[in-house]
Amino acid sequence: MEQRKKKYWLITTEYPPMYGGGIGTYCYHTAKMLQQNNWEVTVFVPNQYSENDIVSSDNGIRIIQFGRYQTNVHNFLGPETGLAFEFAHVIKKYLATEGLPDILESQEYAGIAYYILQYKHLNYPLFNSLKVVLTLHAPSFLYYEYNQVPAMQLPYFWIGQMERWCIMAADKLNAPSAFIIKAIKPFIPSLPEVTVVPLPFEQTQSTNSNHTNDPRGNWFFFGKLTPQKGILPLLKGFRTLWQTGWAKPLYLIGGGNHYFHPERMDMQEWIKKKYGGEIQSGKLILLGSLSPAQWKEKTQNGAVILIPSIGDNYPYTVIESLINGNIVLASRQGGQTEILKDGENGFLFDHQEEDSLTKKAHVINNLPVERIQTIRTNAKRSVEERHSYQNVYAQKVQIIESTDATDTKNQLFPFLTGSKTWEDLQPKGRKDLLSVVIPFYNMGLYLEEALQSVHASDYRNIEVIVVNDGSDNADSIEALKTLQNKYKFILIEQRNRGLSAARNTGAQQASGEFMAFLDPDDAVDPTYFSKAIEILKNKQNVHYVGCWAQYFEGSTGSWPAFTPEPPYLLYHNMINSSALVYRTTAFTQNGWNDPALEYGCEDWESVINLTKNGWRGVVIPEKLWLYRIRKKSMARSFTREKLLFSYRYIAQKHSAFYSIFAAELTGLLNANGPGYKIDNPTFATDEHIPFNKNKIIKKVINYIKKKPALRKNALYILSKLKK
Repeated sequence: MEQRKKKYWLITTEYPPMYGGGIGTYCYHTAKMLQQNNWEVTVFVPNQYSENDIVSSDNGIRIIQFGRYQTNVHNFLGPETGLAFEFAHVIKKYLATEGLPDILESQEYAGIAYYILQYKHLNYPLFNSLKVVLTLHAPSFLYYEYNQVPAMQLPYFWIGQMERWCIMAADKLNAPSAFIIKAIKPFIPSLPEVTVVPLPFEQTQSTNSNHTNDPRGNWFFFGKLTPQKGILPLLKGFRTLWQTGWAKPLYLIGGGNHYFHPERMDMQEWIKKKYGGEIQSGKLILLGSLSPAQWKEKTQNGAVILIPSIGDNYPYTVIESLINGNIVLASRQGGQTEILKDGENGFLFDHQEEDSLTKKAHVINNLPVERIQTIRTNAKRSVEERHSYQNVYAQKVQIIESTDATDTKNQLFPFLTGSKTWEDLQPKGRKDLLSVVIPFYNMGLYLEEALQSVHASDYRNIEVIVVNDGSDNADSIEALKTLQNKYKFILIEQRNRGLSAARNTGAQQASGEFMAFLDPDDAVDPTYFSKAIEILKNKQNVHYVGCWAQYFEGSTGSWPAFTPEPPYLLYHNMINSSALVYRTTAFTQNGWNDPALEYGCEDWESVINLTKNGWRGVVIPEKLWLYRIRKKSMARSFTREKLLFSYRYIAQKHSAFYSIFAAELTGLLNANGPGYKIDNPTFATDEHIPFNKNKIIKKVINYIKKKPALRKNALYILSKLKK
């Protein structure tokens, strides 16, 4: 009987021939390596040009280019977060038809596994036993720092948060270098164990390089034109060399539209402006983007390849340059030091040492030819020994086989900051009973819809408590009497004391193990309570559950909530805090609504207090809360002054908690403006991209990005608008 092939699913933003970057190259070689070792490999990669899946085969590897925008989330999620949701959507589709793979691997970059891992840890069927390995390639939250990107600006900050959470939530972590592990650690102090597994590489075609030639006539930079890749100190160093008599030109291979944030222009344009004299004199030659074949042709007689990165994981450029017989001069600031031995198989300089680059260039230039040829031979051998499929597969399979297929139901939910468990709570309330508290004030016109939605819930063990907060509208009072007879809810009467007091009164009277609030003009999906309580029962460190909102009546829009995590939680509310499902004892410990917040935000402050005290909550990424948009609602009556009062009060009340995150909060405020102006963190704020929320304008912007001439003009206009 033929043995079943093990199934390996690989999700990626890049895969050749569409994209030839480092992630794409890694995925190509990993897929090929596993396929050669009898794995059934499937690669999932997005296709922004089609709405349908395109399935093809490349030497036995199945490639699924899934159609973008098969869901409608792009209407209310930014591009990166929306893409993560679409990855989860396509994986769910194939899980349903083909069952679990033996392993699913993802990059951390852009947080593409965010919703796959959310589904896994929220115990979604099909996902809860999915084994997920995360390979660390190029985390945005780190590379933003290297590339001088305003990392606290939205959505950059949010993308970094998604990446951090994916790293915490995966079953196993591996990385191609020890450097990247050390670099990430300050951003994730509780970083789980990461295993170093070298990048797989196999020469697809024999090189025609003539290793008897002297390669030092050709000096090339090959990579993205970004600060992280070290282009700034490289050009500065070569300007010094040229000014002191260096006669050899520098060729830049690399293009792409890489925006240089401090100068508000593409890096290529900035180089042309800054080094125009050197370009005109032929000392600096910009070759733009070249295909691998074109690059090999340019360097077929050998070259010195400069890799001056100020921080790099483990660039494939090093591997490809070494195997092709080139001399590599690289910085010590990256994983390349884990293969390069200075003077043996390449050369290293240090950004921390003055003139290190220029001095090392002269060292290379003055070596005997025989020594250069020995270094080239050593270079090729070092790649074959470290990166061969045979060697890497033996290490990779250890990671795969050591990944447990543990069901997530009884595991703790992976929060970025601390959480408490059931053991820290005194049990209270009748087991399995859900108390739904509805604060009521002159809402007779809407109450029945709310009651009907609760009555229709597929969670049946419910008591409903309506707190009449001193209603003085005759129709509303009459509606209360009629509806109480019809729906048999518990009615509590009190003088008018405000929304916070009404909620608190209901919570005091709640007799259930679980409790939920619901405003009388809103409603819930029939599955909301059962899904939320299932999570509360199985996650010992989860004490309240929220969901996405679907607007109705005055709007057809949606609002995505997110797992509340500081610092963003302290900057702006990020969960449907007026319609949460709680473990009752957690709420009665630290969740009370503060009556001093008479203008609103009392429910958000409650979540802050819960989080501060370790009672953590999660979000079901589904539209299970129906939020009515009406002209006279409390939210519509918010003024800037009311919001400022509430925000100031909350910050003062929790000043010690805020002080822990003071630097990050200051960064968020400086980068994005006041938190109360932010709808959700997945989009760029309007003050940074004019008209960002207009769908037609967004389509125009996406079109412009693909047209170099239009992009150049658009960036010029944008730079003027920002001044």
